[in-house]
Amino acid sequence: MPYVHRYAPLKKRSVSPELMYLFFALAAGVATAWWAGRVVGMDLSGIATAASVLGLTETGRFTHGAVGYNVNTATDQVPAAPFCNSGQVPAFARGLSGLKQQLGESMGTPVECEHAISATGDTIQQTTTGLAAYNKLTNTVSFTDGWRHWAITPRGFVTWEGSDSNPPPG
Repeated sequence: MPYVHRYAPLKKRSVSPELMYLFFALAAGVATAWWAGRVVGMDLSGIATAASVLGLTETGRFTHGAVGYNVNTATDQVPAAPFCNSGQVPAFARGLSGLKQQLGESMGTPVECEHAISATGDTIQQTTTGLAAYNKLTNTVSFTDGWRHWAITPRGFVTWEGSDSNPPPG
């Protein structure tokens, strides 16, 4: 009798419970991320701001040389402050000096020169205790330590607290 090979019927394999659990966990994670992005409206601008503050930008200034190399060979040279011209020392100018007179040491000392942040003429200046700013549209100079705010507006000196950088109305 000739040899005949019989194939055994193939057994259907079921998906393991672990694999099913992994699939559902991944699907739930993707759905949650999609929902959070649409409903919560994630604002990632803080990441760019943090990177900029840390100097991690492509357009940032190159502030360090090769290891063991010092660009300033003279020991009496003071490195230039950010946004200052060569030889310029950071100082409060124009309206910011008037605000400094009212606030005193609360405003700290400038660590950079005042510089434009918009095409409309708005400027900012970092200090040892916060941020000073000039808003050209409202002709307002202001200072904040992050929570407390002080400003000289066209209607006079005002103070407020909170995360809103604009002076309260009225």
